[in-house]
Amino acid sequence: MSDSISVIPGNCVNCGGCHFKKLHPGRDRLHRLPGEFSVDECLSCGLITVHPRLSLEESSKYYPSDYVSYPVAVEDEKSRFRRWDRWYGREKRCRAIIKRVGSPGRVLDIGCATGIFLSGMRQHGWECYGIEPSEFAANYARRRFDLEVFQGYLENAPFPLGHFDLITLWDVLEHLPDPVTSLAQIRQLLKPDGWLVLSLPNASAWERRWFGEYWVGWDVPRHYNTFEPRTIKHLLEKCGFSIREIASFTGRHGAMLISLEFLLADKKISPRAKTIILRLMRSIVARAFTLPFYGLADALNRSSVMNVFAQITPDDGHLGKV
Repeated sequence: MSDSISVIPGNCVNCGGCHFKKLHPGRDRLHRLPGEFSVDECLSCGLITVHPRLSLEESSKYYPSDYVSYPVAVEDEKSRFRRWDRWYGREKRCRAIIKRVGSPGRVLDIGCATGIFLSGMRQHGWECYGIEPSEFAANYARRRFDLEVFQGYLENAPFPLGHFDLITLWDVLEHLPDPVTSLAQIRQLLKPDGWLVLSLPNASAWERRWFGEYWVGWDVPRHYNTFEPRTIKHLLEKCGFSIREIASFTGRHGAMLISLEFLLADKKISPRAKTIILRLMRSIVARAFTLPFYGLADALNRSSVMNVFAQITPDDGHLGKV
């Protein structure tokens, strides 16, 4: 890790500071698309951000049709184990929300991808809507699940103010170049007692320390910002939300495997050795062996993914202009 301090053009979206410490260089490890970036930490608040910050138009090329967040329907998986594994993961998310939020209502999933989460919520009685910038993914969600999905971005979505009981962003907030404006728009769309649920990489994760620049949570350059509990709390409070709970229950072994793949890709060992290591780590035995670690990491909010449950901070003007 470099200890150099540099002044990066533009302000921190969390605190407005402009002094950053460079942590390490960054590049697209997922799709290996060209581009050189820097992962930097704000010296004022600790928010980690990527420079240069691409516009939405510039970043679109880093979301090809085989991007990891565009999976087929759970029911269409050929492997029985894979079907069960994905069904269990979807149910975990749905039940975590139902436990905290309560009875069914109207949910908007921002960045809904191919509609997997919404299809699960609909099975639990929720009225479901989505926003998805990818034409490919939005069309899949409409065609496969008959979901109402707006293809585009939040600022152009045609939903009424105060329309939703719940808005979710699963691994999305870190992809937004201006989270302050986005959260203000989300606040307008929620009912006064509505819930906001976020899932996002946790920069306080133990795996971040172990894997360093290979940690899956960076996902350069698609992730504009990487939060830890204190920085997401600061941002949400500034935007008029109060956190009710931060919990960890998603990501786990799958996130670790991607970090391991990134690490091995740069190591000078034989392809056969890499294949054997990954095969062993993907096994049921390895998953079972690592369960105690994930249980402890979840309990201490040191997992690679944190889930934030928040509500609007009460006031009399939450439907005002952004």
